[in-house]
Amino acid sequence: MESRRAAQRKVMFHRTFIALRLGLLAALIAALPAFGSVLGTYEDRSTWNGLTTGIITDDFESLGLASGGYSFYNTSSGLTRGAINYVGIDGASYTMLAINPTSGDNYFGSGTMLRGADYYSGNTQYLQLTLPGVESVGFDLGSAFPNAIGIRIELSTGEFYIRTTENAPALSFWGVQSNTPISWIRIALEPVQGASPSQYSSIAVLDNVSYGSR
Repeated sequence: MESRRAAQRKVMFHRTFIALRLGLLAALIAALPAFGSVLGTYEDRSTWNGLTTGIITDDFESLGLASGGYSFYNTSSGLTRGAINYVGIDGASYTMLAINPTSGDNYFGSGTMLRGADYYSGNTQYLQLTLPGVESVGFDLGSAFPNAIGIRIELSTGEFYIRTTENAPALSFWGVQSNTPISWIRIALEPVQGASPSQYSSIAVLDNVSYGSR
């Protein structure tokens, strides 16, 4: 009788142990980023537009900057425009500007844009867009650098991509659709793709940010 009880206790112990391990495994899987959630990326705005509904676009013109004007947003709160918050990370500090250039390296003929910090290889630098959990996002990218240059685009869903821009002063569109809501995107100059950014003189610029549903 006693040996039967011992055997039952042993079976119950093993069942409990297996259940705990399965529960832990399920929790770990749930905590992992949703790799493979991206349905497609696009380098043509008209194609992205045709696949996206309810598009909202911000060209930053309503900031009201005069020609040649600029505004600094050098805090952790950055700049909030509608449902999107923009922050410029620059090492341990924050650097982001809204600019409306009329000439010089920053001029792209696109009116008011956002720009990050001057590139410095010793700092972690990126522009972060915190989004309202949308499935489709697109924007125009460039760099105040004469040649085509790589820009890294990292998504909250775990994927990242490199978009090689056109030679300045042209802007290049990049868009994405996902079956998982995207809560943030980080944009940074990429030193190993295309022409290497020039220290202290290359900057990432961002304009015409659009989002919607797929």
